[in-house]
Amino acid sequence: MFEKDNLLELHREIDQYIKKYYLNLSLKGLFLFLSFLLASYLFFVPLAFLFELGTWVRLVFLMLFIGFNALSFSYLIALPLLRRSKLMKRMSRYEASTLIGNHFPEIADRLLNTLQLCDASEQNNVSVSLLKASIAQKTKELKVFTFSKGIDLKLNRKYAKYFLPFALTLLLLGVFIPGMLTQGTIRILNFNETFLPFTFINQVTNKSIEEGKNLPVSVKLKGDKLPDKVYLISDQGKFLMTKVRRNEFEGIIKKVKNNGSYYYEANGYKSNSYTYSVTGKSVLGNMKLAIHYPAYLNKKDEVINNIGDVTVPEGSKLTWTAVAKNTARVEVSSRGLLKSFLNNGLRFTMVPRNNEKLKFELVNAFSGKHDSSFHNISVLKDAYPVIQVAEESDSIQEGTRYFNGSVSDDYGLNTLSFHYQIQRNGKTIKTERIPITLQKGSKSTFTFAVDFRREKVQLEDKVSYHFTITDNDGVNGSKATKSYIGQYELPTLNELNEVREEQQTQTKTDIEKIIQKTKQFEKDIEKLKKNISDSKSSDWNKKQQIQQLKEDQKNLEKELSDIKEQMDQSTKEKNELSEIDKEILEKQEMIEKMLEKVMDEELKKLLDEIEKLFDKQQKNDLLKDMDKLDKSAENMSKQLDRTLEMLKKLQVNEKIDDIEKELKENAEQQKDLEKKLEEEKISKEEATKKQEEINKRFEEIQKKLAETKELNKALESPLNLESTDALEESIKEQLSEAKENVKEGKKSKAKESQKEAASEMEELAEMLDNQQQDANQQQNEEDMEMLRQILESLMKLSFDQESLMNKFYKVATTDPKYKRLGREQIRINNETKIVKDSLLALAKRQPKVATFIDKELNNIDFAQAAAIEAIDDHDKNDIFQNEQQTMTGYNNLALLLNESLQQMQAQSQSQMKSSGSCSKPGNGKPKPGSSMNNGDMKEMLKKQLEKMQKGMKEGGKKPGDKPGDSPGQKPGGQQGMGMLGLGSKEIAKMAAEQTAIRQRLEQLKNELNKDGNGKGNQLNPLLKELEKQEKDLINKNFNQEMINRQKDIMTRLLESEKALMERGFEEKRESKSGTDPIKSNLIELPSYHKTKLQQIELLRTVDPAYNNYYKTRAEAYFNLVD
Repeated sequence: MFEKDNLLELHREIDQYIKKYYLNLSLKGLFLFLSFLLASYLFFVPLAFLFELGTWVRLVFLMLFIGFNALSFSYLIALPLLRRSKLMKRMSRYEASTLIGNHFPEIADRLLNTLQLCDASEQNNVSVSLLKASIAQKTKELKVFTFSKGIDLKLNRKYAKYFLPFALTLLLLGVFIPGMLTQGTIRILNFNETFLPFTFINQVTNKSIEEGKNLPVSVKLKGDKLPDKVYLISDQGKFLMTKVRRNEFEGIIKKVKNNGSYYYEANGYKSNSYTYSVTGKSVLGNMKLAIHYPAYLNKKDEVINNIGDVTVPEGSKLTWTAVAKNTARVEVSSRGLLKSFLNNGLRFTMVPRNNEKLKFELVNAFSGKHDSSFHNISVLKDAYPVIQVAEESDSIQEGTRYFNGSVSDDYGLNTLSFHYQIQRNGKTIKTERIPITLQKGSKSTFTFAVDFRREKVQLEDKVSYHFTITDNDGVNGSKATKSYIGQYELPTLNELNEVREEQQTQTKTDIEKIIQKTKQFEKDIEKLKKNISDSKSSDWNKKQQIQQLKEDQKNLEKELSDIKEQMDQSTKEKNELSEIDKEILEKQEMIEKMLEKVMDEELKKLLDEIEKLFDKQQKNDLLKDMDKLDKSAENMSKQLDRTLEMLKKLQVNEKIDDIEKELKENAEQQKDLEKKLEEEKISKEEATKKQEEINKRFEEIQKKLAETKELNKALESPLNLESTDALEESIKEQLSEAKENVKEGKKSKAKESQKEAASEMEELAEMLDNQQQDANQQQNEEDMEMLRQILESLMKLSFDQESLMNKFYKVATTDPKYKRLGREQIRINNETKIVKDSLLALAKRQPKVATFIDKELNNIDFAQAAAIEAIDDHDKNDIFQNEQQTMTGYNNLALLLNESLQQMQAQSQSQMKSSGSCSKPGNGKPKPGSSMNNGDMKEMLKKQLEKMQKGMKEGGKKPGDKPGDSPGQKPGGQQGMGMLGLGSKEIAKMAAEQTAIRQRLEQLKNELNKDGNGKGNQLNPLLKELEKQEKDLINKNFNQEMINRQKDIMTRLLESEKALMERGFEEKRESKSGTDPIKSNLIELPSYHKTKLQQIELLRTVDPAYNNYYKTRAEAYFNLVD
């Protein structure tokens, strides 16, 4: 019994092991099944969510998921559980003993033997007692083991590592992307359904729309993956909707007429279909607007159909008409207007004066719905006219202003005028209005010029000016617009003098620069001479040097011309406001003439001739001309040096005059302050201020006087000016006392000091004036005395040269006297150089002399040098020719210098008469030609003719004629007639008279040609005859032709008398008309600009039927062209 119990216990232990074994398999299978379940779920569901899979794919996913997991569950969980429950075949006890033996190796064999013994006892009927004993012993030994402990269920935890990652992934997805799990699961489970990645949500609430109106539609999309484009599909077609937000789109179904439907489509997905219904629309059609424009616009009335917004001029009358449809009532309203009309239509009239917003409200006959439309009425106010002016000051005439401008108005212009007023000492002394002609149209351009200096303005005057334009406003009245107000302020005397001083300083600087350039010009000439003599130098280089000299000559000529213009303009500007002494003006005019003659035509001709000779390779003639060019350049430098010196002296004289004026002006202001102080019309503070200004001005005058004295000392021949220091110091003391007395309120003492200061300033001005006159007079007398001596020397040289010429004619070249005569020629040449030096020194002081000596001295130099060369060559013909040319040069110089002496004597006498005193009375004659009239010229020519005829009768052989020579035959074979009745001095006088007549006629010619009519050109033949006559007289070329020419000159002079009378009449007429002040003048435009204006005016006269926009554009074009 005991053994049986042990055996049963053993079987029970084995059975328990088998159950636990299958339970262990089930737990293991559970972990694996859950891992497979989650893995398959996490595989199929995200795929279904992320990709748009078809129905069959999702079905396969579902079937695979179910099949795979069902199989896993059956094999891993269900099958072990069924075997444990013995519902299915499970392992035998032998198999279990084998597994147990793996856990308990020490009993593996015994357990298996025990089971085998039990089975053997049952099958083979072996001795029971022996078997029982053996089984009992083995079971007793095995009883101590619990087989089920061989299976540790906790070891299944290791399979959790396969499950946990999938569980954690599922948890994370469920937390962060739950839609992936839910949507993916739904899509797989509902594999036969189509799932959209987003949802269409229609936002349209109003499903009823009025006929003809646009139906706005809107849709929202809901989902994680939204499309970029959404289409609206309706009866009108397929249209892309507008994206307003990330998930919101809008569209329009335009002008619907019938009921219809629509739906949305995006990325191939379609929404449900939506419907809408259409109702009848209220319509206000056939609208017309009749516009009646104001009369002053001269514009035709017009009717506009289907009007929208409208723009009309102010004052226009508007009549509205329209027809209504599907309308129960029409109401029209605006500011100040309210009208109601029944369903037939409407008609009303209005005259808007301001911008209006007209509202038309329609009441629908079917639905009662109110519908509104608006029409904006823009009223164009008649704007103020617009004026634009561009002003330019004349660079030459200070007081002249040039204006170019344009005026415009929206409808039309009326008048344009120029206004100006002149203020002097704070008071308006004149106001003037000048009308200006306008072009037709709403735009016009104009040019205008005014010379304020013609209004007899004075220093420190102020002129203000502006333009005024008015329009043709017929509603509100004409309106005016002013341009900017311009100002023209005349300078003070001090400012005027400072500007003049700056200009003179600049002129001196410019002349000094030109002198340097002239010296370089001389160096370039010398360099060219050397290159011409040097055969090694290339012809191309020589040619380039000649071209460069010509270019330099042109530049120098241009710079000299600019300096002359600057001097002339500077003098004119100052003389207009502060009169310059007449003598200074005359000297300046002479200096300007000197500048004109610095770069004479002879220099240009020489350069051209040199270029031609170089091209022809005539080297000898080329070198001769180069010598002449060198001499001309040297003379040019001398002339510029003289001009600069004269300009410096002129500046000293002018500065003294300016100082005199400033002293007198300061004295007048001192007297005025004294008067105001006496009449108590000024406060102490203001009087002190005024006195300080007077004192300061005197200090400035002192500085200018000191500077002037320094400039005078720098002159080569300074004026003999006495010291004024004592008087200046006295004035300074009086002014200082006056200032202190005014400041302390001592009126009586202040007035005494002021009166004394004013008197002494006037005395100083008078002193400077007298010193200047005396110094200039002294220099003039010294110059006249030098000029007389030079004239005597020239006459002596002329007679000596004439005598020597006759001696050369008599002597043979082999005669011993021939060499002595050659030495006599050298003596004459040396004495000529002494006279030349004296002349050049005098020329620096007297502009009357400086203008002509260089050319004559050059001719004499060349002739004397050639005469010496001819004497050496024993060429008597060249000797006679060059000595005759030398004598002609002496005579020309003598005539010109005699004329200058007469002018200086006349000027000196005039100055002495005006001053009332004369230190050295002169017997000068009036300036030749300056006051000569027609009768004087005829009388002078008549007397000359008588003397010529008388001299011809007494003529015979000249002294020194060789026996056998015909009467009047000159050395060298030149034919002429002797005039023994006329001496050299008488002939020189006749030549001087001819020169005076010619100069007067040239002056008359220039005066007649001033207006550009060319009337003075009729004197040209007479001038040519006089020039020939003058030349023959100087060269003593006497013959019958000279007498005939003299008669012809008298005849031509009588014929020219008509021109003289005509000139006299014009002078009278000009002097009479000159009393009328010229207020303004319209400056002529250039011819091309006039033509352009005429073309524009022609276009303006064409008035096409433009509307306002195109008229504005056309006017803008005209303005641009202007």
